[in-house]
Amino acid sequence: MVNDVMKNRWHLFFLPVAAMAVALAMTACGTTTPAVTNALLGGAGAYVGNEFTDGEPEGALLGAAAGVAAGSLLNHWEEAGKTGAFRNGYEKGRSDEVKRLYWIQKRMHEGGADGDGLYRGYYEIPVPEHVASDGTLIEQHTQVVEVVE
Repeated sequence: MVNDVMKNRWHLFFLPVAAMAVALAMTACGTTTPAVTNALLGGAGAYVGNEFTDGEPEGALLGAAAGVAAGSLLNHWEEAGKTGAFRNGYEKGRSDEVKRLYWIQKRMHEGGADGDGLYRGYYEIPVPEHVASDGTLIEQHTQVVEVVE
């Protein structure tokens, strides 16, 4: 007896699963609104409730309510996922900004001894022996040049 009922009503189990799969796919792709998800699952629930109760309106009403409740649950999960992703991205951005500020301040403090935040580099340049404009002979030596950045 149960097997005959199951053979005749296989679509009652397939339809809700198919409607749920379609609603999940549409929700995951972001191609649907909460109203569409609720309508799709509410319609599938009404059909299943109507079939289970052999055409009784109360069954269709309860099935529709169950479908809309399932749709609302799917919509809630989607919003929770979006909120969690936003929160994670926001916290990552804040963390990156703190690191960037840390390195900027560190570079500023590595500057000169007077704490002005400037980087001073010293470079030695060899100067060959030459005669100055006043006729003085200048021997070969090394000149130190300070570069301030």
